[in-house]
Amino acid sequence: MQERLTNIEKIQEFQRKLYEKAKAEPKYRFYSLYDKTYRKDILEEAYRRVKANGGTSGVDGEAIDDVESQGKAEYLAVLQKELKEGRYTPKPVKRVYIPKANGKKRPLGIPTVRDRIVQTAFLMILEPIFEADFTEASYGFRPKKSAHGAVREIYKYLNWGCEEIYDVDLEKYFDTVEHWKLMKLLAQRVSDGKMLHVIKQWLNCGYVEEDQHRQSKRGTPQGGVISPLLANIYLNPIDRAFERSKLGTIKEGSIHIVRYADDMIILAQQKLEKGIDLLGHYTERLGLSVNKEKTRRLNLRKEKKVEFLGFQFHRVTSWKNGERLILVTPSPRSQKRCKEKIRKLINHSIPLKVKDQIENLNRFLKGWTCYYRLGHSNQALREIRNHTNKRVRRLIQRHKGRSGYGWYKMSSDDVYGRLELYCDYKVLPL
Repeated sequence: MQERLTNIEKIQEFQRKLYEKAKAEPKYRFYSLYDKTYRKDILEEAYRRVKANGGTSGVDGEAIDDVESQGKAEYLAVLQKELKEGRYTPKPVKRVYIPKANGKKRPLGIPTVRDRIVQTAFLMILEPIFEADFTEASYGFRPKKSAHGAVREIYKYLNWGCEEIYDVDLEKYFDTVEHWKLMKLLAQRVSDGKMLHVIKQWLNCGYVEEDQHRQSKRGTPQGGVISPLLANIYLNPIDRAFERSKLGTIKEGSIHIVRYADDMIILAQQKLEKGIDLLGHYTERLGLSVNKEKTRRLNLRKEKKVEFLGFQFHRVTSWKNGERLILVTPSPRSQKRCKEKIRKLINHSIPLKVKDQIENLNRFLKGWTCYYRLGHSNQALREIRNHTNKRVRRLIQRHKGRSGYGWYKMSSDDVYGRLELYCDYKVLPL
C-alpha cells in the first residue's frame, strides 16, 4: 500500500510539472514522452484504474479476471517490453449498441483490456499538457470539472439576463471527426513521433461488428479511455475562439458558451447571431455539422423553459415580490425515464427475491439522486420517492398475498421489515 501511494505521488508530481511547463509556454511542443508511457509505475497505475472501472472484454475475449489469473506482474512486463521495443499494435474495438433516450441506439466501441491499459497510460501523460490549453467553458471529462459545474455556470448566466439561447446539437459528432485534423491539433503540442503514431493506430484500427472487421477513416470510437480527451482537443478551437473574441463583454452582447463534450449551449443578453456565426465558422472548419432538427434557438422570456444535460431551467415570477427567478430541476423526460427504470427494477414478474430487487433499485437510486439533487429538485425527488415507495409496497403485497387500504397505512417498518430503501434526497445548492 505504501509503495502504491509513493508511486501515485511521483506520478502526480510528474503531471504537475508537465502542466506547469505547458501553461508557462503555450507554444511549446513536448518531444520526449513515449518512454514515460511504459514506466513501471505508470503502467501499474493504469492497470489499477482499468481494473477499478471494470468493463467487459474486447475482441480477444480477455477480461481483467483472466489477467489476474495469469499474473499481473508478468502481464505488465510483457506489455512494457512491447511498448519499449515499438512492437505494440492495438486491436480493433468491439462494437456494441446501447439504448438512447429517444429510443434509438448509440454505437459504443470496447477496446481490449491491453489497449485500455495503454490508453490510460497515454492519458496520464497527455491530459496535463492539454489541460493547460483548455478553457473554463469546457466541463466534460476533465479533472475537477463536472456536469454540475456546467449547470451552475448556465444558472449564473441566466441570472445575469443572458436569456437568448442557442441549444446546439452536433450531428453524429463522434462519427465525423476527421483524423488528419485531430492529428494536426495533437501535433501542436506533441512532437514525439512514437506517441502520435500509436494514437493514429488507435484511430485507424477500426471495429468488429457481427464478426466482420470494418475500417474507420473518420470518427473516434465512443468507449475508449482516451476518446473523451481527444473529443475535447478537437472541439477546443471553438472554446478558444469564443475566449479570444471577447464576446462575453457587455459591449459585445454578453455572449457565452458552455460545453460538456459535444453538448453545447450559447447564452446571450443580446446579439446572439454573433455567437451563432462564430460557432458556424469553426464547426465548418472542423468538418462538423449542426443537426438542424435538434438544434433550437429560443428566448427564455417567451419559451420559459430550456433543457440541458438532463436538467430543466425554468423562468418563473415570484408571487411574493414579482421578481424573475430561475429554477433548476430534473427535466420531465429525466423523471419519466427514472420512473420507467424503477418499474423495470421493481416488478413481481422478475425472477429475483425482493431483497435482490431492492438492492438493484438502491444502486440505481443512489446514482440518479446524486446527479439530479442539484438546485430546486425537492418536489421532483419527493415524487420519485413516493413512486418508489408505492412500487415496493405493491411488490411486497403481491409476495405476501395481502391487500386492502390498511396495508398502505402501515408503517414502513411493518411493511419492509429489514429491507432498507435508499432515501438520501438532500438537495445540493447552486
